[in-house]
Amino acid sequence: MVGSGKSYAAKIELLRSAVIYDNLQIIAVDPKQEYSHVINSVGGNIQNLDTNQYDFSDDHICFQVRERGQEENVEKLVNLVREIYSHTSQNQRKTLVLIDEARILMNDEEGRKVLNQFVLEGRDTNTAVTLVTQNASHFTHSREGREILDNVPGKVFMRHDRVPDSVVDYFHLSERERQELY
Repeated sequence: MVGSGKSYAAKIELLRSAVIYDNLQIIAVDPKQEYSHVINSVGGNIQNLDTNQYDFSDDHICFQVRERGQEENVEKLVNLVREIYSHTSQNQRKTLVLIDEARILMNDEEGRKVLNQFVLEGRDTNTAVTLVTQNASHFTHSREGREILDNVPGKVFMRHDRVPDSVVDYFHLSERERQELY
């Protein structure tokens, strides 16, 4: 839900990780242009997706779209995640990948496939993947999304404006838990 603290928590995770872990690469996928100041504060680089050129040589990188809400951004984001997956699978460096607005990828068939493969194989490449989305139902409505949920070691729920039945069923939430989440 908007205003529940998802972006704030994700930014704190990035900052703490940059301070705590030596030789950590942080890669933020930022379709809403919210993370550039955090990446800048840790000495990182901001890259625009319009170029289709991805440079992973910096320790901390924030990939942004030029304009929010554009239809062509979906394909750019899918290609970017594919490239991040390729990059992280080629080395054993500790990497934290934060993907904001993961629903954009989950609403696209190819995006679901790429994200699922990346999450499933991320542990083998010393890569932690943080996915941020408005509602858990973005994952519970598809096979790939449920596989992602099955394979991530931690899930953080924040206030929801509604809790869909698919989320209640998947997580076996009691009526009390559903109300607390609401």
